[in-house]
Amino acid sequence: MHKSLTKRIITLSVFWIVIALVFTGVLMGQFYREHTQGHYDDHVFTHVEELVAAVETLPNGKLVLSREPTDPRFHRINSGWYWEILSVDKSLYSSPSLGTNLLDLSNTEVTESHEVQILEGPGGHHLRAQVINVAYPHEAGALTIVATAPEMAITDDVKEFYLHIATSFLVLGIGLSVAVVMQVRLALRPLNAIQSGISDIKAGKTERLPREFPSDVQPLVDELNYLLDHNETLLKRARNQLGDLAHSVKNPLTVIRNEARTLSGKQGQLILDQSHVMANSIDHYLSRARIYGKQDAIGYRTSVRSVIDDLSFAVEHIHKDRKIGIELLCIEDKWFRGESQDLEEMAGNLIDNAFKWAKTRVVVSCSSDHQNLALIIEDDGPGIDEQEIETITRRGKRLDETTPGHGQGLGITEDIANLYGGELKLGRSDLGGLKATLILPAA
Repeated sequence: MHKSLTKRIITLSVFWIVIALVFTGVLMGQFYREHTQGHYDDHVFTHVEELVAAVETLPNGKLVLSREPTDPRFHRINSGWYWEILSVDKSLYSSPSLGTNLLDLSNTEVTESHEVQILEGPGGHHLRAQVINVAYPHEAGALTIVATAPEMAITDDVKEFYLHIATSFLVLGIGLSVAVVMQVRLALRPLNAIQSGISDIKAGKTERLPREFPSDVQPLVDELNYLLDHNETLLKRARNQLGDLAHSVKNPLTVIRNEARTLSGKQGQLILDQSHVMANSIDHYLSRARIYGKQDAIGYRTSVRSVIDDLSFAVEHIHKDRKIGIELLCIEDKWFRGESQDLEEMAGNLIDNAFKWAKTRVVVSCSSDHQNLALIIEDDGPGIDEQEIETITRRGKRLDETTPGHGQGLGITEDIANLYGGELKLGRSDLGGLKATLILPAA
């Protein structure tokens, strides 16, 4: 099943918008995590430097802490914000937040640089620690100074950032998707107008596409109009050639028939009969060729009412001595997608046939949907048997040789209907006679 161009463009655009926003969100989250970690690490190292500056050496060589960091988080128990000063493996000073606990530095590599190290603090929480060794003069020796910040605080900040990013990108994604839908519909509006214009041409409402389109689409419109003009020119040329052929053939046949009438005996009658067969065959095949050349052409639209009214008047006049009435039912606002001459030929054959066999009444009715038109002709004549239906549609086959005609009307009607993609159905009418249903494309 083929998707529409609009759906394809919108689906692809929305897909890439989602991919771009997700990738950008992850990238921004990673940048934010690195930035937050750097901010915390710098903040912790500031406290380390503050502790280094606060350690003083007394005249007796003893090291003392003149002041503690003022950050209130160092005073909350188990806050994750800790500091500690150690001499060898002995803790000299520690933050109130540690309580009775000590930091485990057994797995740390103590250097004079301030590389970040991960410790496991009280309660099993991970800590980001800055650990340095500071050497003091005289016999005071070296001190290990450590300060920490909780890893969880960084994780919580990053999660909150991701939540804000997701909310913001969701709103942005919806806005971009709506913008894509609006832009695609606006950009493809000329194509929709072309589609609507072609539908109007097929329905016979207009002959050509309008010429007011954007410059990007106008060449396509011009080419379509050119093809329509070219198609119409070819059809007119073909019809003229067919007319010339019919004229050039019929004139000699007329001479032959006239000469045959002057001949006596079976020979003259044979020539006359065969010339009639040739004339009827020429009419049939020329008509078939004419229909075949335009069966797929667009722009033809014929009112059923106008054609049936004309045919009814003509047939009633021809059979006025028999006083047969014709009823027209539900044929208002019904349209045939084809030329009026073809509908006249098909309906004319069926109505004329109905008048030939009707006793007092002929009924013509019509129904349609969006695709098909059903023209129904019924009479109250004797009707036919089901096994005879196939016989009477054969060209030249007649059930009653006493009735005027050449036996080609129903066959020609069926051929024309088939060429239009329709069909002719025959059956028994509720009136008692024949019911002919002609299925044709509706306009």
